[in-house]
Amino acid sequence: MTVMNSFRSVFTSKSKSLTKWCRSPSYSSTSSAAAVVAEEHQDSSTYLKDYADYRRSLYGNITHKALLVDAVGTLVLPSQPMAQIYRTIGEKYGVNYSEEEILYRYRRAYSQPWGKSRLRYVNDGRPFWQYIVSNSTGCSDSQYFEELYNYYMTDKAWHLCDPNTEEVFKALRNSGVKLAVVSNFDTRLRPLLRALNCDDWFDAVAVSAEVEAEKPNPTIFLKACELLDVKPEDAVHVGG
Repeated sequence: MTVMNSFRSVFTSKSKSLTKWCRSPSYSSTSSAAAVVAEEHQDSSTYLKDYADYRRSLYGNITHKALLVDAVGTLVLPSQPMAQIYRTIGEKYGVNYSEEEILYRYRRAYSQPWGKSRLRYVNDGRPFWQYIVSNSTGCSDSQYFEELYNYYMTDKAWHLCDPNTEEVFKALRNSGVKLAVVSNFDTRLRPLLRALNCDDWFDAVAVSAEVEAEKPNPTIFLKACELLDVKPEDAVHVGG
């Protein structure tokens, strides 16, 4: 679910654009994220006013002061399939599983309880990811793991879900909405956001590895609200 193309999918369908989400008559009464988009050839203030009028028609004068956004699947996406990267980087380390086998083994390992901690990602998440990588590929070479681990901290590994995402967040911030990323991720998230040049779009970042709570645990959402200095009832989350 991308910021630009699938805001509405958090509540209804995964195929509607943000513009349709903002303006569609079928917009669900539960979908209350404050979102506007400055479309090409039109001033963003027009959309801010249109959106404000539309919200008022649904909710009266109730508005939200903060938008919390998930990272993976909402803000960013992997640039290549995981299994392809695991195999491509792993070939020189002796990985010979097919991509299909790697994907199967990855899903199986990821779905298993992580016995060393109630959290998958603790600090930099290395122990968890070492377990995942070795189980997915059959390779426990430390150099392979480090190369793979560091790759997923770069802008080669990820891209923004939509190239126009920055316009959305600028319009939201200009309308007074505070923004935060809330993600089940390890401590690589912050350098990743910097690498993608989007870290300064947000007023706060709440990472599960730092907060020591993973979604859907309310703790991570409450932490984001604390960082934004807003009440929980004044915020809405978009994403997983």
